[in-house]
Amino acid sequence: LMVGGKVGSSDPTNVAYLRKVEGLIEELGLADRVLWTGYTPPEEVSANLLASDVCVLPYRDGASFRRGSFMAALAHGLPIVSTRPRVDTPELRHGENILFVPPDSPTALAGAIARLAEDPALRRRLGEGAAKLARNFTWEEIARKTRAVYQEILAA
Repeated sequence: LMVGGKVGSSDPTNVAYLRKVEGLIEELGLADRVLWTGYTPPEEVSANLLASDVCVLPYRDGASFRRGSFMAALAHGLPIVSTRPRVDTPELRHGENILFVPPDSPTALAGAIARLAEDPALRRRLGEGAAKLARNFTWEEIARKTRAVYQEILAA
């Protein structure tokens, strides 16, 4: 298990939660199976994502195109397990380019991870769906859409 980044300090419960997780990892004898990357330079992030089979992003307020970690996982074509956004995001389709789980539900999260571990066809489908969705966010596509908007305005 690779855990990227670090725990944010803006929420005081984060540090307590991290200590609890670290203690549980030790207690279960899993320390040699968990890699905490901490801060990772951008050039190494891609290598870490390419080495991953699944990306798990259990945000409290749901997946969002504003989150760099989510966008990076999409761009790398990873199957993603995350929480449903609070606002309607029709581009994110459960079972097609993401698996949604309810927030604050470790049981549902574990079930989704197990499902992906056991189903290579689902992993492949979600990964392909993620990569396809990510193509909407390339600079070329953004420029094309921006140009189309301006052309429509100028033609009116």
